[in-house]
Amino acid sequence: MKKRKKNRKALLKEKRLLRFSLPEEIKRYIFGIIIILLAVILALSFFEKAGIAGSAIFSTLNYLIGKSIFLLPLILVLGSLVFFLSRYKKFLGGVFLAIILLILGISASLECLSPAQNQGGALGHFISLPFLKLFGNLVTEIIFAFIIICGGLIFGYLLKQPTHLAGGYPGEGPQLGKEQKQPTFFRKVFAPKFKVKEVEPKIKEVPVKAPAPELKPKELPGKELLTAKALGAEYPIPPLDLLEEEKGIPLAGDVRTNSTIIKKTLENFDIPVEMSEINIGPTVTQYTLKPADGIKLSKITTLSNDLALALASHPIRIEAPIPGKSLVGIEVPNRLRTQVRLRNLIASPQFQNAPSNLTFPLGRDVSGNPIYADLAKMPHLLVAGSTGTGKTCAADTLIFSEKGLLTFEELYSLPLNSEADFEIKVVSRDGIETTKKIYNNGICQFYKLLTSRGYQIEATTEHPLWVINEDGSDGWKPASLIKEGDYVAISRKPALFGNKTDLSDFKPSKIKAHHRKISFPQKMTPQLAQFLGLLTADGGLSIEKKGTHRVVYTQANLNLLSLYKKLLKELFGITQFIEKRSGSNHQNRAFDIVIGSKHLKEFLAYLGMNSCRSPQKVIPRAIREAPKEVIRAYLKSLFDNDGYVGKEGIELSLSSEKLISQVQIMLLNFGITSSLKAKIVKNYAQNKYFRLSIYGQEARRFVKEIGFIRKEKYEKAKTFLRLSSNPNVDLVPHISSLLKTLAHKYLDCFAHLTNNGWQYQSGILIPKYAFNSLTSYNSGKRTPSYQAMERILNFYQPISKEPEYQKLNEISKRNFYWDKVEKITQTSGVGYDFFVPGSDSFVGNGFVNHNTIFLNSLILSLLYRNSPEILRFILIDPKRVEFPVYNELPHLLCPVILESQRTVNALKWLILEMERRFDLLSEAKARDIAGYNEIALRNQEGPMPYIVLVIDELADLMAARGKEVEVGIVRLAQMARAVGIHLVVATQRPSVEVITGLIKANITSRVTFQVASQVDSRTVLDMAGAEKLLGLGDLLFVSAEISKPVRIQGAYVSEKEVKRVVNYINSKWRLAAEEVEKAKLEKVILKNALSEDLAKGLEVPETEIESFYGGEDPLYEEAKRLVIEAKKASASFLQRRLRIGYARAARLIDMMEDRGVVGPADGAKPREVYLGEIQNPKFKIQNEEDNDWKKV
Repeated sequence: MKKRKKNRKALLKEKRLLRFSLPEEIKRYIFGIIIILLAVILALSFFEKAGIAGSAIFSTLNYLIGKSIFLLPLILVLGSLVFFLSRYKKFLGGVFLAIILLILGISASLECLSPAQNQGGALGHFISLPFLKLFGNLVTEIIFAFIIICGGLIFGYLLKQPTHLAGGYPGEGPQLGKEQKQPTFFRKVFAPKFKVKEVEPKIKEVPVKAPAPELKPKELPGKELLTAKALGAEYPIPPLDLLEEEKGIPLAGDVRTNSTIIKKTLENFDIPVEMSEINIGPTVTQYTLKPADGIKLSKITTLSNDLALALASHPIRIEAPIPGKSLVGIEVPNRLRTQVRLRNLIASPQFQNAPSNLTFPLGRDVSGNPIYADLAKMPHLLVAGSTGTGKTCAADTLIFSEKGLLTFEELYSLPLNSEADFEIKVVSRDGIETTKKIYNNGICQFYKLLTSRGYQIEATTEHPLWVINEDGSDGWKPASLIKEGDYVAISRKPALFGNKTDLSDFKPSKIKAHHRKISFPQKMTPQLAQFLGLLTADGGLSIEKKGTHRVVYTQANLNLLSLYKKLLKELFGITQFIEKRSGSNHQNRAFDIVIGSKHLKEFLAYLGMNSCRSPQKVIPRAIREAPKEVIRAYLKSLFDNDGYVGKEGIELSLSSEKLISQVQIMLLNFGITSSLKAKIVKNYAQNKYFRLSIYGQEARRFVKEIGFIRKEKYEKAKTFLRLSSNPNVDLVPHISSLLKTLAHKYLDCFAHLTNNGWQYQSGILIPKYAFNSLTSYNSGKRTPSYQAMERILNFYQPISKEPEYQKLNEISKRNFYWDKVEKITQTSGVGYDFFVPGSDSFVGNGFVNHNTIFLNSLILSLLYRNSPEILRFILIDPKRVEFPVYNELPHLLCPVILESQRTVNALKWLILEMERRFDLLSEAKARDIAGYNEIALRNQEGPMPYIVLVIDELADLMAARGKEVEVGIVRLAQMARAVGIHLVVATQRPSVEVITGLIKANITSRVTFQVASQVDSRTVLDMAGAEKLLGLGDLLFVSAEISKPVRIQGAYVSEKEVKRVVNYINSKWRLAAEEVEKAKLEKVILKNALSEDLAKGLEVPETEIESFYGGEDPLYEEAKRLVIEAKKASASFLQRRLRIGYARAARLIDMMEDRGVVGPADGAKPREVYLGEIQNPKFKIQNEEDNDWKKV
């Protein structure tokens, strides 16, 4: 019986689920439309245009409410607007109450004004009569006026947007900016005891707009900043207007429905829960719940996939329990996300009033509350994972590799959001380099760039491409910042072809004995490539309805037909085939050669041939993997079959866009650039064709490198072979400013020589006449080609050391083809990327591609708090694209470091600086940098600045100089906190080879963005979770003060914002510096001891590192004399005599051992001192020829 009851209940539930029910939103719209319809009917009845029903309604209402009937349509329209616009879930009672109050109030008021005329109708008379008897006429009118006002207020309240949907954040102070806006926050919906109870928060009034308070630099306690003291001008804090504000609100969907789904899903697994509050954040919505007593949390955490299926949302993250609460949090991605901007976080009083100089914003948590961190307390930070803002290309991007011209997926197919070790030689910006890893970055949003000559690539927002700027400089530029009219680099050298020719692994299927057998080539040869070229152009594979396998070739040219028959016989031994006129038209000159062979079709499919249908054709993979001579034969055959030779160049027309794009990219491997355009052919079923055109010098190169099969095409090519070698398309844009500057410098040099007696010499071109031919290039009226650049550089050879000459020479050596971006659209798809140590670049689809938003946010927030006297940066950017924008910033101790060798030098210099600071703290008897700065300011001395070292990509450095980098980072992480030196180390590739055990053990504060796998998450956080993040700044933060990771939406900063802030600081700082006396300026800024010392250390060659960082210690000579005089050498001895730390003393002993002053350590025995009293310079100070002492 119980089972039957359960079955009945299950059936009833199924029936309820199968019932048709309209969504609440549609129901509201229907009710609103009905009310408007009633208002329209009533309004038409005033003019007797609503028929018999309308007249009856009018007479009835006129009797009941009198003249107020004429206001009733307006009242009904107000009621309908509530159904359309109100954000409240329950308002039906409020609408009817407002309508009744307005009708009763207006009718009674009209009755009070003229009781004898019955203006208010029967209802107005009935209601107003007792009030008139009790209160009189005046008071009654006042009472009903207030009733009318109450009805209007209800309508206004229902139409006003609730404050909990207005789009801001709780706990945030007023925003600073040009205008003070109403603070907004993410709503919280409470759901106690299985029901989501809506709590209407109080409506906050809009505060009075006030000007934003002026931001001031964070000062050290008790004294002015050194900037104001030395320069007479305060540090120019950038205004908040340089940053962008947050816009929009997140869309979480129907939170009530989701809450119910979560509850029912858990109940299906016998987990009774009590739903609690719902927090809508910028990225995810957190549904909190309390499980019943006795329920293990592990039962809930294992159901993330089941909840994702029920909610139709992925990925779901479960936080069990929420720290500080007896609740479990289920985080569901929002339907519409909102960006968290740095401006709103910096403007918050919580940030402005923070006591530490190194406070910076992390972002907002799942409730929308701002989260801040103090780098001084951390004291170092490890950032791992991908922000999801991407450096990614589409999966079908063609790569020039040692395996051939293949896509990412053809090279190494990976599951979504995964990575693998993968070594292969590819063409990069600087030549041919070897990859280390390949990444699948999941589903990405792409910018699709199409150039004027038809080259195209799909890249994510932050994926950089090599471009040439308007000032003549070339460099990396993110795809999102590239605009129409920009010039991007198309690589045409060096060439890199595949080498696969073996076809012996092909195994045909079994066929019946009476079917004919054919032979198959065991290697890919130029002959086979010619056959495939003919078949790609005008043939293909097909299967008839009866199951017959066919290989068809269609051609009208008799020479090509003969060649095709000859290749069939030589390659496969096929002499019998069907030859018939193509189509049903007897006047058609084309013939079909049809071969019904399953084995031949299988072999061609194995090589990569596909359907006969023209739009689906591609270059067979076997050709793209083949050596150069095979590809040459294939292209020769393809162009001879479908190509056209005109008077000015060569053209190829095909209906397959993919095929002709592959041909265009393949030609780049021969150094040939071409132009691809779509064209429409009238009176043809397949009327969209694509034309590939090769003109000028490129056509000459094609004839030389590839050529044709038939002699008649060579004869036609003679016309353009006699043309000038200048193609007038292979031009170098945006270099007129460089040429103009170079011309002025050359003229200055020429005038200087003239004044010193320079005379005309035979064979030397006088600059006056030379500049007549260069004027058009210098003015920008003409754009020079690469051939013209060679002549220009030869002319300017006397000033070859000028930076403009060096830049032009570098551009000419790269020999990129610069193509203008013509169209930009947005697409989506699977993204891939390479890790290429060295240039960090690869060539995809012909474009030169490059392989950190969080770090920019951290740096900018610190710039808003600290002047250069308080904070200095050392920025290391092995990728060469993220930090160059910060060059010339007054906070930098040195220009942005790009090379691994200079990075090692910087780490060693920081270690020496750390030990120097420890000595200063010891002398001042201060515990840390804060105590030292207090003492220094009391003594009217300058403060000791904080130093923040930021490394953007640790993986690149570990691949190049792993041991040295690891030792330097670990040494600083262990000891540098007290002296104000802090590390921020970032990597997108969190593997144990990059984040070693020593690094992880010494850097306990970590930020993790989206990673590919649970293994990567455990590598960084020692727990799972980061693999379920959503990307685009979604992160987990953990530190020594936080036991469990906190989910945060990181603050976004665009490159434009970074440039605006940096340019503002640079310009204002220079302006302030110019107002100071020159001597004072040199004393304070130009002769900065830290910067000069670091600059020297960075330039030390690799072979001299040890001697530089060892011999520069100023105490070395004194320590050596003490050891020789005392005839004993130990670190503790030098500690006592020189009053230095153990680390420095031990290093001095090691240096003496290396230089032969003392012997090696021998267990507990003391070290032997090799130089005795006789050799001691105290006794031989006059003898300058003491060779032994000089050697030491």
